[in-house]
Amino acid sequence: MQDPLVSLASELIKAPSQTGKEGPAAAVMLEAFEANGFDEAYLDEVGNAIGVIRRGEGRTLMLNGHIDTVPVGDPDLWPYPPLSGAVVNDRLWGRGACDMKSALACMVMAASDAAAAGFQGTLIVSGVVQEEVGGLGARHLAATLGYDAVVLGEPSKCRMMLGHRGASVVEIVFPGAIAHAARASLGENALAHVARYVLALEGLELPRGGALGGSSATPTRVISSPSDSTNVVPGSAVLTVDYRSVPGEGPAEVVERLHSIAHDERIIVRIADSGRGGADALRSTAAYLADPDAQAVRVAREAFGRALAAVGRRFEEDVWWFCTDAPSLARRGAPVIGFGPGEEELAHTTNESVAVADLHAARRAYAEFAKAYLARPKNGEAA
Repeated sequence: MQDPLVSLASELIKAPSQTGKEGPAAAVMLEAFEANGFDEAYLDEVGNAIGVIRRGEGRTLMLNGHIDTVPVGDPDLWPYPPLSGAVVNDRLWGRGACDMKSALACMVMAASDAAAAGFQGTLIVSGVVQEEVGGLGARHLAATLGYDAVVLGEPSKCRMMLGHRGASVVEIVFPGAIAHAARASLGENALAHVARYVLALEGLELPRGGALGGSSATPTRVISSPSDSTNVVPGSAVLTVDYRSVPGEGPAEVVERLHSIAHDERIIVRIADSGRGGADALRSTAAYLADPDAQAVRVAREAFGRALAAVGRRFEEDVWWFCTDAPSLARRGAPVIGFGPGEEELAHTTNESVAVADLHAARRAYAEFAKAYLARPKNGEAA
């Protein structure tokens, strides 16, 4: 008989849930909530799958992950079918195995474990939609649910993660004037402006140090216009820069910093438009860093350490190198603590998989933290 934890993770992988089409995976989540004794199981207005266990007055802890995945890609490039949820050589394979359906399976089972052991307060497990394209689901949770702390199960090799740098897609628009390349002097080459700017960018002073390691600005693409001819001096060009930010650097600060090295007043610096409108109109994600001395973080550090020691593993603490829903989930002030099974380097690849041992370690860690955090507060200690 297959392990119920691995079975649930496998069923989630088998349920296709590319961003915007999360329904099948959400249905598996609701069935799992009901099968494991949750008091409430429902889909909210945007399609997030939410399960709640209530045990009287007390704190509210949310275990969170996203149910959407990136596309499978070419199935022939996978060592095992990407929606099979196959277990081979003690690893669970498929799209979403580490990013991050396995963590959600661990959270469902851990919540049931914690309820059986007993706690005081409310425990929520949430599987959100559209994390891969801007975080609509997480933003909706932050606006509609109340909670005191969050565990975010993005893959981390079972290390506790306290945050990550932000990311902005920045477009720098350069002027020029079209001319025949044989008489280039009659025009103004926009690519010459690009070259001068890129050289200046290499010398730009950026925030350094700190827990997140400082900011970075990396040129990633240039498109000149017209682009359909090789004998025309470009009349304009757009350089794309991937800017990784630290706390305190919002979109306005990023634009100001990158505009400071512009050598021509006609150069335009802007955050790229996402095309989605509203609160998600700009392609910009904030940085996040939890207070390492927050009470919830201290309890998590101890609880995760106990859980990992019980399975012969060492506790480690770090930050993610990629962006997550943490900034959205933290909007009301609740600390967001990262901890998830799987190697983050395998996310979005055709080798996506997770060690079964990681699943059991994460389940134990989530349950241990839930029991510790949802114990009665001692001496009036704040959440």
